Amino acid sequence: MACRPSAPAASSGAPPATVAPIVPSQATAPPVAAAPTSAPAPTASAVAVKRGGQATILQTNDFVSMDPIFASGPTAAACYDNLLAWRPGTDGKYAVQPSLARAWESSADKIVFHLRDGVKFHDGSDLTADAVAWNLNRMVQNPKSFARNYLSAVDANNPTAVLDPLTLQLNLTRPSAAVLANLSDSAAQGNNTGIVSKKAADDHGEQWLALNPVGTGPFRFVSFASGDKLQVQRNENYWRMGADGKALPYLDSITYRVIVEATTQFNEMRAGTSDFAMNVLGRDVPAAKQITHAVYTESPFSGNKRQYFFNSLKPPFQDNLSLRQAIHYAVDRDAIAKAVGSGFGFGLPYEFVPGAIGYDSTAPFYEFNLDKAKQKLQESGISTPLEVRFTVHNREQDVQQAQMIQQMADKLGIKLNLDVVERVAWGEKVRIQNDFLMASRQSGVAVDPTDDLLVTWAEGGNSAYHRAHVDGLIDTLHQADAEYDTAKRQALFVQAQKLMYDSAWFGYIWFEPGNFLVHKRVQGFPATWGSLREAEWWIDPTVQ
Repeated sequence: MACRPSAPAASSGAPPATVAPIVPSQATAPPVAAAPTSAPAPTASAVAVKRGGQATILQTNDFVSMDPIFASGPTAAACYDNLLAWRPGTDGKYAVQPSLARAWESSADKIVFHLRDGVKFHDGSDLTADAVAWNLNRMVQNPKSFARNYLSAVDANNPTAVLDPLTLQLNLTRPSAAVLANLSDSAAQGNNTGIVSKKAADDHGEQWLALNPVGTGPFRFVSFASGDKLQVQRNENYWRMGADGKALPYLDSITYRVIVEATTQFNEMRAGTSDFAMNVLGRDVPAAKQITHAVYTESPFSGNKRQYFFNSLKPPFQDNLSLRQAIHYAVDRDAIAKAVGSGFGFGLPYEFVPGAIGYDSTAPFYEFNLDKAKQKLQESGISTPLEVRFTVHNREQDVQQAQMIQQMADKLGIKLNLDVVERVAWGEKVRIQNDFLMASRQSGVAVDPTDDLLVTWAEGGNSAYHRAHVDGLIDTLHQADAEYDTAKRQALFVQAQKLMYDSAWFGYIWFEPGNFLVHKRVQGFPATWGSLREAEWWIDPTVQ
């Protein structure tokens, strides 16, 4: 798979140049492709599999919406299926595999999906081409949809055509290397493209779906309490079979508990009262490896990129490139990675991560250079002291890195006043109200770089919090998405990176490789790239 990269020298200020790839091998679909007609079967031993039991999954971020297209983060993913699945093939390369779509044919201007027969939503309605077309239409036509920027190649004016009750056509305005992966359950974009019951929306209204997930997935919705927990139970009529020849899932139920504090999560896992946590802090990794009742696994490709950004619509950063550059040069990203990551992570001055298409250590970046920072501040014409409100999530690492950036900016006479808020309030302030001057964020590693970049930079993109327009950037990203030649895509991504560097709206800080901590009683956890695949988990009753 992939090895965890080693950190670069703390004093260099340069990106890691010789680290191992953190993105596992993936297969990019050519302009014309056909899929096999059946989903890959779980590989668990039919003898070993046990049914029943309940699992507890810990997560840091609260649920904002159970309606996938409006989910700015986690949603009730276990209640939904996607048209496609993101899985490794027999050659070990990750690629799209069948799910609700049993087969498909794609070309430069359309994709024809053939749906499985006999699949039902949790409300008893049938999976049909009409229901899927309704889903795809709202993904790209609803102006508040978080899926629309992942699906920018889809013709928003005429997204779909129903060919027969189980066949539909998705219309494209250009070729897209990422569109199939974005319709799968891969990482964050999979959360936004889950297939919802059209009947539920017709019966109750689309707003009802925000708190009442109704899909075809392996688990049914039971209850939700904001800031506390989501509970789901086994879907007795699930279409996919397990290794024992019976319908998945193996578990009876799952509770997803929202615990913001990483220390509290770790203590829960150490006490054996919970079954799963991810992104264990670097300082806790040695102790995590010593927990006898849990398995610790590193998964770099599911890690987090730590970043900050400026508001392009308000002073002092609105029309002051030199001021933005001054702060970039003042940030010692390697020192932050070392302190906040406790040695687990490395400074990353780019949007791209090692091993991903687009990563190029020779591309320009803002190194840590206090003399240059002072020079740029002088060029900015800004008088100091300058007070700036810095809005950050109340996650422990977010606060710690913000405090370090605060100290670094103070050397320039820039006073960063920290506005620390919980996640829902952060989204309200930054994403909706535009009530910030500078803010920090974290993002995962997307299956395809265009996924993250389009939602981060496209006007109206669900992560385009800076609200900046950079001439030529979106066109360059669209060209990269439409290109299937790896070398040409690489050149276009490097070109996009240069445009992002020149605009200086984003500051890149450090990368935190991902990891999982799983109780040994949980079997079948894939530890792979993409979704958690909870339907394949089962409980070993002999492990306490």
